[in-house]
Amino acid sequence: MTTTDIAIPTTANLPASSAELAHGSLRNWAASLVDAGALSKAIVATDFVPAHFRGKTGDAAVAIMKGAAIGLDPIAALESIYVVSGKPALYARSMAAIVLAAGHELWTEAEDDGEVTVSGRRAGSEHVESITWTIERAKLAGYTSNKKYATDSRSMLYARAVGDVCRRIAPDVLLGLSYTAEELELDATEPVKVQRRRRKHTTTQEPAADEVQADETTGEILDAEPVEDGAA
Repeated sequence: MTTTDIAIPTTANLPASSAELAHGSLRNWAASLVDAGALSKAIVATDFVPAHFRGKTGDAAVAIMKGAAIGLDPIAALESIYVVSGKPALYARSMAAIVLAAGHELWTEAEDDGEVTVSGRRAGSEHVESITWTIERAKLAGYTSNKKYATDSRSMLYARAVGDVCRRIAPDVLLGLSYTAEELELDATEPVKVQRRRRKHTTTQEPAADEVQADETTGEILDAEPVEDGAA
């Protein structure tokens, strides 16, 4: 056997470690974030951007990157992705469009103001997923506190049904954007409760009976106790 017959391992033909692959992926993400940031800086000041992204360069950059991962161009990503309470979501019709573009099937079986049924089938599968949402079901789930159920129940029920079907037939296509914006909007419509508490009585100057004060640290509204005539 000659030396030419011996395979000498080199770094060129050794498999990369998981750590090296992860590090390379992070470098690519960092470079992509720089590009997305440059795009978002130019876009967020324009009227083409939805109000919830205006002036928010960082949020817009992340939305652009998230959109690129699911096949959306930067403008489409900012129009389609919505952030509610820190959670990214897609509008229902955008979610349906992405799933259809990936080759899967979606269709509406029945639709009226009180009930919507949406069906779908994954590409290459014979199994059909069908989801029905009714006003009664939405009430039981507590969703109808969102006023849109009173003004446009058909669209809200469709959003629930199509979101459920898309998650079932194509979770891989959505890449973590598994919520519809219509689902998460309920969190944003919940009223903010202001906790009220009694102000402790002190020997220093008391506030007037009709004066309302706020705690400088917590922002809580303080109820001032009335001062009786002749009190020290």
